[in-house]
Amino acid sequence: MKLSDQALALHRSSLVIDLHADTTIPMKWMGYRIEKKHEPGLPGRLGFFHCDIPRWKEGGYGGQFIGLGTFPYPESGSARSCLRQAEMILKACARNPGDLEFVTTAAGITEARARGRIAVLLGVEGGHNLENDPANVKRFYGAGVRYLGLAHFTRNRLCAPSGGIGADANAPLTALGREVIGEMNRLGMMVDLAHVGRRAFLEAARLSERPVLVSHTGISAARPHWRNLDDEQIRAVADKDGVIGIIFAWRYICNNGRGDLRSLLPHFEHVRSLVGSRHLALGSDFDGAVVPVRGLEDASHLPAITQMLLEAAWREDEIRGVLGENALRVLAANE
Repeated sequence: MKLSDQALALHRSSLVIDLHADTTIPMKWMGYRIEKKHEPGLPGRLGFFHCDIPRWKEGGYGGQFIGLGTFPYPESGSARSCLRQAEMILKACARNPGDLEFVTTAAGITEARARGRIAVLLGVEGGHNLENDPANVKRFYGAGVRYLGLAHFTRNRLCAPSGGIGADANAPLTALGREVIGEMNRLGMMVDLAHVGRRAFLEAARLSERPVLVSHTGISAARPHWRNLDDEQIRAVADKDGVIGIIFAWRYICNNGRGDLRSLLPHFEHVRSLVGSRHLALGSDFDGAVVPVRGLEDASHLPAITQMLLEAAWREDEIRGVLGENALRVLAANE
């Protein structure tokens, strides 16, 4: 997609935040160094090598949430693994003080941007990482984690997932799940409803006293899929003044094979028409074993989203909201 001067100027002057990338996966398992600009190559075709500092810069990023996750079996050791991954990210930030800044607040993001640095934040993907112990919410919070996804691809003691092992759209939130949400609200950690089974999703959204988020997802009205949100779920997020990060993975976005970035537009448009653009954000899922749509092959291509929304006649204030201001609002509202 050819970028206009207007799109480039708008993108560069906007605060850009991605709610979810799994860059810890290649860092852990492949010795991936985020200081170096990579070519995706074969790892890209397998769903990795989408993010690094040079390409975050090219993409105009102001903030990146990086997911901490583990294989769910056995649960024992998952919390320690997440904490080790958090340390790995902190060390990467310390190695690159001119480019990255580890932050935990909305103000931290804007201050890092003012210093010309990309803010790095943490989220945990999957309630199994709590190891059935709500005290680990506080441990994660102390390590800088600012959202916790209640589920990933397996059932855990909090809830069932929307897909994967133990998936059940009708399974309720458990007593432990309700307790964990209360603790997250108390501490100021965002409740992430990505991957959560439908009934538990709706119950968690109602229960939370603070705005919730869905860090990376598609929309069922645009692409019917178990992974994606229906209208009742979208309204439940909006009712809490939360935000929905639209995923870039073609399998959850496109209806007929791998499409281009314009495949994202119906997902954005549906949420906008249903509840307003205030509830939209970016949730790439880069480096998460997913293949993005064409035109968003890696983080450097992010300005193409700004061009797409301008061409669709979105207002500049709406685009700035989608790019990062909406996510910033929800983070601040949870503090």
